[in-house]
Amino acid sequence: MKGHVETPAALAEHMTRHLFEGRLPEKGDRILYPGCGRAPFAAAVEKVCSEIGRPLPEGHAVEMNPELLEDAQGRGLSHVTFHQLDFLSPEVDRLGKFDYVIGNPPYVAIEGLDEEEKRRYRSRYHTASGRMDLYFLFFEQGVDLLTSGGRLSFITPEKWTYVESARDLRRLFASDDLHLEEIVHVPEDAFEGLITYPSITTVSRSPAGRTTVKRRDGTVHTSEIATGAESWASAIRDADLSHMNTGITLDDISVRISAGVATGRDRIFVRSADEVSSDLRPDWTYPTVSGKELKQHGSPQSGSVFICAYREDGTLVDEDDLGAFGDWAIQHRDELEKRSCVKNGKRWYSWHENPPMQDILRPKILFRDVTQEPEFWADYTGNIVPRHTVYYLVPAEGVDLDALMNYLQSLEAREWMEAHCQRAANGYMRLQSRVLKKLPVPEELVPEYQGSLALSG
Repeated sequence: MKGHVETPAALAEHMTRHLFEGRLPEKGDRILYPGCGRAPFAAAVEKVCSEIGRPLPEGHAVEMNPELLEDAQGRGLSHVTFHQLDFLSPEVDRLGKFDYVIGNPPYVAIEGLDEEEKRRYRSRYHTASGRMDLYFLFFEQGVDLLTSGGRLSFITPEKWTYVESARDLRRLFASDDLHLEEIVHVPEDAFEGLITYPSITTVSRSPAGRTTVKRRDGTVHTSEIATGAESWASAIRDADLSHMNTGITLDDISVRISAGVATGRDRIFVRSADEVSSDLRPDWTYPTVSGKELKQHGSPQSGSVFICAYREDGTLVDEDDLGAFGDWAIQHRDELEKRSCVKNGKRWYSWHENPPMQDILRPKILFRDVTQEPEFWADYTGNIVPRHTVYYLVPAEGVDLDALMNYLQSLEAREWMEAHCQRAANGYMRLQSRVLKKLPVPEELVPEYQGSLALSG
């Protein structure tokens, strides 16, 4: 199985103890180890059962990789039968139901799957939708194999609780016959050399109930988490921001909220303004800024420019009309033609994606895609073309840019972002457009509301 990461023995033992706390093993119980690798969980079960004086359950371990399976079989584990199988295949059904399921599913995003795998998984699993990850499917298969009252404990990235691609997994856990008992956020470096923001999820096949959340800062709260397919981020982070809801969102008062442009070769198209020859300025250049430059300069004025063959209406200049740009670009043609976008049919001097210049070249708000704290910068001139590490927000006609900036930088808006945005490494957050579009905004920012105030006054 792709995406295998060995679970540290101490972590496997910790999860096993917690799994048994809710339901002590009895004679005749059965336990399943999906994607067992070198069997750290099976070893932990033998150790824990011996220490607490409980009978060993009948164990079954499933692993595709023959080398990992051989290592696991060589550990001399007395309670386990090993099966060289794909845990996501129908063949696993013949193993029957289990009182316990425990493991560390592989983390493989959709890009790591071939077309046949995607077709096969989509035909079998409800959670295999959108930009799925294999561990979504492990959850679905795992809970389907639980007996009544059975318990499952998996360690996975925490992001399934809020990313769009995991909507169907959240919907699954909102079922009446599943109880999402606990979500524990463990240290981000729990797996040496990897930053995954892992969490331990414990679920039982029993009537739905409240969920206990243990966060990395040591806080613990219990609430109704599994309530549907929408993001659970604010509930998990215990942030009650319902008072912010006005029925109006940032998306409603914006023309566009998007990532900046990608060229496929920024090292060619981006230059310091000082080194660009006079025959390329100003007709073939636009000021630009990266996320790193926003932070360094404290303003969107970075001193860098894009050398660009796109017109202000977003169309690409014909090759016969390239003039000074063509004289410059031809020197880099061999390198530019190596880009994937050119191999897929785009012109050799185009960018990786066509920039929506009619929106970009307007007064707008810029912000970094990954940041420790939400920060925003105004481009009042509207002439800056942001790079792909910068997001830009173009306010709708009549929305006051300064008023919107002030709101985005307010404590209230920041609390909302911290409650809803995806986590990145080292305490950073991702300010993704699909999340920010849902940010509630005050009625005062809406032009129609402002006009009604003036009339009533």
